[in-house]
Amino acid sequence: MVCSCTISKHVHVISIIMFLAKFQQVTSDKFTADKNSNMPYIGEVIAGKATGTIYNGTMFVREGLESNKLYLCDNHIDEDYPDNVQTRIISAVSLLEVKELRDQLGSAKLEVSTPE
Repeated sequence: MVCSCTISKHVHVISIIMFLAKFQQVTSDKFTADKNSNMPYIGEVIAGKATGTIYNGTMFVREGLESNKLYLCDNHIDEDYPDNVQTRIISAVSLLEVKELRDQLGSAKLEVSTPE
C-alpha cells in the first residue's frame, strides 16, 4: 500500500509498507524481558511484507493489545535507533476487513536482514 501526499506545488510520494500480523509473547530464552519484566511479542505475518515483527512487551500490555488478534502494522526506522527496525501497530482488523486487506497487501512475506 503506497500513500501519496501533495504539499504546496510539490508531490511527495511516501512509501509505507503495511502488513497484517497476529502476535504471541515469546517464551524462548533467546529473548530477554524489558525493564518491567515483560517479554517481547513477535508477530506472524498474515499478509503484506514486513521487515520485522518484534514488539515491546510493556507497550503491548499498556496499549491493551491482545495475542492472536489481527492488527494492521508497518515498519519504520526510529531516528534514535537507526540500526533497529521498529514495528508500529496501527489498528485492530476485523474479520470483515481481512479479505480486502489481504487482496491489497498481497501474500505474507517477512524479510529480515541479519548482521553478518
